[in-house]
Amino acid sequence: MNSALCSVDWIKVAHVLQALLTPAIGIATVVIAVIATKIQRQQAATNRLHYRLALFERRMKVFDATLEFIGLVLREARIDTMEPLFNLIRGTREHRMLFGSEIGEYIDELYAKGGRLHVIDMAGGPERIIRAEDIPEETAINLWFNGQTAIAQEKFLKYIDFREP
Repeated sequence: MNSALCSVDWIKVAHVLQALLTPAIGIATVVIAVIATKIQRQQAATNRLHYRLALFERRMKVFDATLEFIGLVLREARIDTMEPLFNLIRGTREHRMLFGSEIGEYIDELYAKGGRLHVIDMAGGPERIIRAEDIPEETAINLWFNGQTAIAQEKFLKYIDFREP
């Protein structure tokens, strides 16, 4: 029995085992590469979602400030101080970095019409009585603001819609 063990050529056995293990190592390498690729893709998708969430939060602040301004004008039907206009500027100052130009133009239009309401209000003197010649313009501006909540939601929706992947 001892002589049978001595007659085995261990060098040939090692070569045979090496030949058999080489394809297995290659397959294992491919499997590891496939798994690593899947993990990398999942991490990229997760990073993209984190980016979108951060962008969403910043865009929502601009959207909220815009709707807050519109709501104030609808509630008061006038702008008796500059504070609401300043709040609009402060709350939407990032709009150029976060949105397309149409949002900037829209915010500028809101500001201009709000500013005009303020001028009309101030023209009435300390009593804040609207002058007869300003009533048609004030009415037109207030009517314009009346439909702006829905218009603002429509304009902002393509930027804050999370339903799309």
